Amino acid sequence: MTHMNSDQAFSAIAKIAALPGKNEKQAMVKQFLAFETFKRVLIGALDPLTTYGLRQIPERIEGAAPGGNTFENASIWETLDRLAKRELTGNAARDEVQRLLTFLTEPSAELFRRIIRKDLRAGFSASTVNKAWPKLIQTFPYMRCSLVSDAKFETWSWAAGVFSQEKADGMFLNLNKRAGQVSFVTRQGNPIPLDHLGELAAEAEATLTDDTQTHGEMLVYIDGVAAPREIGNGIMNHIADGGAFEPNQRPVFLAWDQIPIAAVVPKGKCEATDRERFTGLIKQFAAAGQNMKSVRPIPTRVVKSFAEAMIHYRELLLAGKEGSVIGNGDGIWKDGTSKDKIKLKLEVPVDLIVKAVVPGKVATKNEGRAGSLTMETSDGQLVVDVTVKNEKLRDLIDAKPEDFVGRIWSVIFNDIMKPSSSSDVHSLFLPRMAEDTYRIDKDEADSLAEVFKQFDNAVTGA
Repeated sequence: MTHMNSDQAFSAIAKIAALPGKNEKQAMVKQFLAFETFKRVLIGALDPLTTYGLRQIPERIEGAAPGGNTFENASIWETLDRLAKRELTGNAARDEVQRLLTFLTEPSAELFRRIIRKDLRAGFSASTVNKAWPKLIQTFPYMRCSLVSDAKFETWSWAAGVFSQEKADGMFLNLNKRAGQVSFVTRQGNPIPLDHLGELAAEAEATLTDDTQTHGEMLVYIDGVAAPREIGNGIMNHIADGGAFEPNQRPVFLAWDQIPIAAVVPKGKCEATDRERFTGLIKQFAAAGQNMKSVRPIPTRVVKSFAEAMIHYRELLLAGKEGSVIGNGDGIWKDGTSKDKIKLKLEVPVDLIVKAVVPGKVATKNEGRAGSLTMETSDGQLVVDVTVKNEKLRDLIDAKPEDFVGRIWSVIFNDIMKPSSSSDVHSLFLPRMAEDTYRIDKDEADSLAEVFKQFDNAVTGA
């Protein structure tokens, strides 16, 4: 095949979607990127800063036309460009999209729909494409927090006030607003369809400044109560895959920062200070009045010393929250790791016994090698798989796996997960090895009761 039309591009997308592993998908993406149409489809669907302004895509007018066109003999690319630039909006946009859908073959029509929805439904993201073709898809910059050990608190402007913000237990999203319309994109560049985010999107469009990117956390409330991360993020992943919320579920976006769209570039910077950025964001919510139900500022306290920041952090832990993030009021926003944003997060050590070596998943780099270790409490009431810390340790486990079973290992975690419908034992949230070797000074694991005691002590500061 020396040329690929849009029907063939849709077929290629379907083949990739059917593959089970990331490596297989990446290899096939790389193969098909030799074709310009396929490349253009990926850019159109995955570029996170390109949106098309249609929340609902019209149906084809059945029987009105033969439906035999592909993108090559219809004005698809021109129309997508006009939609992205908002030169085509409202009823005119809907009518033109419906007309084009009617004249396209069904595979090409479905491909057109998926590009507009920003969702190819093929199980790969912009990061996969960029591994196959570096920098083909623009990726969002991201400012990472540092740990307390990396901070230079003596340089912070404590007297002027530092924002201590709740570390929400949800899914991080970028909320882009351009030409009056919003889109939601994950840190990896995956779009969240707006089909079931109507109220939330409308509030954001009515409240937030145009040509901005707002950073925040998407929570899911169930019967009026914020769901834990593993449940809420599972629901949001379902929405990203085309699902819908249940009647008792409601998404809420908690915003903590905002930068100009112009700063959303690799190595980008926003010279406005943390104090200026968050104050400006708060003013936008204040101007909107008290009608905001689905888009809100993150709960925030102004503190004037690190001691006050720790008091707030402990209060949040006692309330069952994950922790807090503090920001130097004079710090700027930049792509990369910032020493002016510090994450205060609960980390609890526990000693578990290794019960088994778990092979790496098929079609991953660790296939056929040790992927993780199954560990338990002494009473077997808590069971968790902990990823092997590094390649050196993986080599040792591969060479003599029996030497590791029965050993005591120190594991750090952030929360305890209760039994569920899929498991009758407890587990740990974000477990990782404290060291890259087992303990030789201990031969008994902690019990579940001891794990809870250590967790409670960490929360209360005992």
